[in-house]
Amino acid sequence: MRTSQFKVTDILKPFANKKVISKAELLQDCGCSPMTAWRLLRQVGYRRSYNYNAKYFTLATTPEFDDDGLWAYQDIRFSKWGTLPETMIAVIERSPGGMTAQELAELLRVRNVKPLLTRLILNRRLWRKALENAFVYLVSEQNRSNQQLQHRKTVITAVPRLRPLPEPQQIIALLVEMIQNPGGTPQQWARRMTRHKVSLGTQDIRAVMEHYQLTAKKGLWNT
Repeated sequence: MRTSQFKVTDILKPFANKKVISKAELLQDCGCSPMTAWRLLRQVGYRRSYNYNAKYFTLATTPEFDDDGLWAYQDIRFSKWGTLPETMIAVIERSPGGMTAQELAELLRVRNVKPLLTRLILNRRLWRKALENAFVYLVSEQNRSNQQLQHRKTVITAVPRLRPLPEPQQIIALLVEMIQNPGGTPQQWARRMTRHKVSLGTQDIRAVMEHYQLTAKKGLWNT
């Protein structure tokens, strides 16, 4: 049987000056076939990125994972659970109240997680429940998912979500309108600003007033 001319040290050389390397760079630098590269990598231990279609590699000893089991090198991201699907499942399992698609996308820095979440639901790897106009993704095991759902409901009840503030330009326009018409109501201010092509709803106006603790005039909240 012919002994391979490539050794473990050959696969380590490309990582000497780079923490993370692409598949193409790895094969070019070590000069071996893909099959030989993967065989040597398995011996030393490695991880593949869960973004960029798993095209980036790092040695298993390189990542310093955070409390969520994630590590990033620039915008290339790795997980102690490996692939993106397994990472999503693990993150949701560790979450006391499950996660929404937006929360997952923000944590994992992945743009669109919904198609993959749908696939995991169809494969019964996860479960979901509609709550407050959004789906909450939970573990597939019923007792645990019920605990997660109850936890999220408790948090929502105890800490109401704050409405996001409008853009700075919109806030400035609102403050100007309030100064010019101090006796107005949120509904009246909203209508007047619409004429100046500034679109703000009454709830947005209330959110600004609550955030900046603005004093309400008589009749201000009677809308």
